[in-house]
Amino acid sequence: WHELRQRLKAAMTPEEWAEASRSTQYAHYTSKQIVRSMWAAMAHMGFKGGAILEPGAGIGVFPGLMPEAMANNSAYTGIEFDSITGGILQQLFPDERILVESYMDSKLPKNFYDVSVGNPPFQAKGAGVLSDPEYKKHAFSLHDYFFAKSIDRTKPGGLVTFITSRYTMDKLDDKARAYLAERADLVGAIRLPQ
Repeated sequence: WHELRQRLKAAMTPEEWAEASRSTQYAHYTSKQIVRSMWAAMAHMGFKGGAILEPGAGIGVFPGLMPEAMANNSAYTGIEFDSITGGILQQLFPDERILVESYMDSKLPKNFYDVSVGNPPFQAKGAGVLSDPEYKKHAFSLHDYFFAKSIDRTKPGGLVTFITSRYTMDKLDDKARAYLAERADLVGAIRLPQ
């Protein structure tokens, strides 16, 4: 791996290398099987297409695996913080709305999207999200923040279909769950064996 690492480092600017190094804390590949199952579940619940939001979009596994009929009836907005990954996303989906910026900085209309989907980033430990003035007072963990903001940007009756850790339901502090429960109904959850 050392030779490959050195070749990659030589091809990047110091800023790109630092950004890529930081992204390893949050970036996670979502398997095709999981993504296809999530789209199938949304189709089963009646989603045939519409306005789709994916915060933390990565290189576009979700839009890339969206069923063709659904994709033909949808407008996709993908948000990716990492500039290299976001650049790849823009190249792969040039006809979609791709924002290469922090989700915390994204100005998105409330109650607009029909579906929010994805595998939002997690943080192992640390301070809550404080940089978004709308959510600062809640100091949510990173993935709870993604849930909260996405629910608020999704239309009543829409779907928020995210991958999350067990801590969304299991952590002792229930402030995030209470916030989400005030704004949305839990339609279903699948807990994978550990």
